[in-house]
Amino acid sequence: MRPKLYMSEICPSARAVVLTAKVLELTLELKEVQPCKDNKFIQQHSIPTLEDSGYVIWDSHAIIAFLVGKYGKDDSLYPRDLPKRSVIDQRLRFDSGVISFFTRTILNPIMYEDNVNTITEIYSVVEHFFDENNEWIAGNDLTIADLSLIPSITSLGVVVPIDEKKFPKLARWIKRAEAMPFYEANIKGLCKLRDSLNRC
Repeated sequence: MRPKLYMSEICPSARAVVLTAKVLELTLELKEVQPCKDNKFIQQHSIPTLEDSGYVIWDSHAIIAFLVGKYGKDDSLYPRDLPKRSVIDQRLRFDSGVISFFTRTILNPIMYEDNVNTITEIYSVVEHFFDENNEWIAGNDLTIADLSLIPSITSLGVVVPIDEKKFPKLARWIKRAEAMPFYEANIKGLCKLRDSLNRC
């Protein structure tokens, strides 16, 4: 039986799980839900939620680490090497503590233009993740840190487009991700977000 993902496609953290599954070549059964209308998820307070052979886990960062651990052919997406893993964990915590928190805030119906400075500051921090001229967010290899941050950053980019002159490394990272086969799993939800904000 395929793992079942309860999700909302517009949600960046749900797209992070789908991106990870694409890289793992894992087929998920996707269940689009509306948390406010589905009692099961009112109790869980969390989208996305994964159900795999009776095991239920929520929080995208926990889910993607679980999927890599269970279905990954190797540990390249989440290395066992502690220094490498610590950088990935730092990026994931930046995503959950800063970017995802702020993304949830701006995706609520408020005045988006008031958030330009905060989004620009986030871009500035992420730009510095590439100070060693690494290709990916936590080094020269694709990891779950990239798969988690790609939907978050591209969602912010709908509100405040990334200035390629001011943030060239960040822009190159986005283009690198867009060229990868797994990126298609981000596109539909991102388009739904653009539609909902009338920014097509």
